[in-house]
Amino acid sequence: MISTFSTTNYVVGEGALKKLADYKGKKVALVMDAGIIGPLGLEQALYRDILEGAGVDYRVVCQVPSEPDMELLEEPIRVVRDYDPDVVVGGGGGASMDAAKALMVFLEHPDMTWEKAVSQDGVGPFSGRRTLVAVPPTSGTGSETTICAVIKDAAHRKAMILSPHIRPSLAILDFSLVRSIPRKNVAYSGADALAHALEAAVSTAASPMVAAQGTAATAILRSLKPSWDGDMEARVKMHVAATMAGSAIDNAITGMAHGMDGAGGDFGKPHGLMTGLILPYTILYLGPRPVYSDVARNIGLAGSDEELCRGLAAYIWKLYDEIEMPKTLREAGIPEGPYLERLPAYIERSLQDYNIILAPKDPTREELEALYRQMYYGI
Repeated sequence: MISTFSTTNYVVGEGALKKLADYKGKKVALVMDAGIIGPLGLEQALYRDILEGAGVDYRVVCQVPSEPDMELLEEPIRVVRDYDPDVVVGGGGGASMDAAKALMVFLEHPDMTWEKAVSQDGVGPFSGRRTLVAVPPTSGTGSETTICAVIKDAAHRKAMILSPHIRPSLAILDFSLVRSIPRKNVAYSGADALAHALEAAVSTAASPMVAAQGTAATAILRSLKPSWDGDMEARVKMHVAATMAGSAIDNAITGMAHGMDGAGGDFGKPHGLMTGLILPYTILYLGPRPVYSDVARNIGLAGSDEELCRGLAAYIWKLYDEIEMPKTLREAGIPEGPYLERLPAYIERSLQDYNIILAPKDPTREELEALYRQMYYGI
């Protein structure tokens, strides 16, 4: 099978954020994560030290409080069109980077509607006049590498803009930004990155290069606990591995953990918590797989492929204990009755989800129900 592998351009290292000073003489629109910019000191580092220091003409066009929705972005769309920037920068978690991608779509296509944006092939080529830049200060979402933007609709359901034209032209991985990430963000974003690495690598859409990117899972499993403890060397490794995992899903797809995370939106749980929590259950269902065996051996496990698969899931659960991450949906605080009431809807939705359709095993309704119950009560 002939395959292709595409990714963005990267500027990587301590102080890489200074690359934004190169945009002097251009108009720069900032789309920032309201929950991260303050705690990480991005306002000082980005606004004053770099942009103002270099004399860059910039404007904050959107502060994203959480996962973006269509209604929230209506005013920023008007603002960014009025400002007409040369550069759009998404700085923060996946929410702000996804919002920046959406704003770029509406900026480049004045006649765009939400219905068209989230439809298949609804986003055509850009003019080439503007640059989309992503600055991830957490290590996990991978949005800085992908052709996908997740936007909630009026009913708070996930909708996706899928287009090769929204992949950022540049991703800036500045290691200084990960120094102050709160522990909970480290845990949840790291678990999400782990899911990206393993799910992309076992997907039926995975090319040999994507499968090779699955080795990022080894670095994540070794580095997540010390990163959670604040070890800077581990945080650097996590930052690079998370971007590698993001590039893997961009060239394949995510998997069952991402296709079965609907309860997160219904009950207000973070995306990384949900995908990371679900991952070990899907490993046990899908395994054994060569990727699981390779990763398990890389972290020091031994045995048959079946034993390596079970050992990998057990290793992940032990890691979650160490980083204070729930291992069941019940531990995560999702109420039992409302969850079970929604189970038939979750199953039907999963059967139509490409994350599950392209997984290496074709689940029945009965198998999905068993998985959803395991996710809630544990094994």
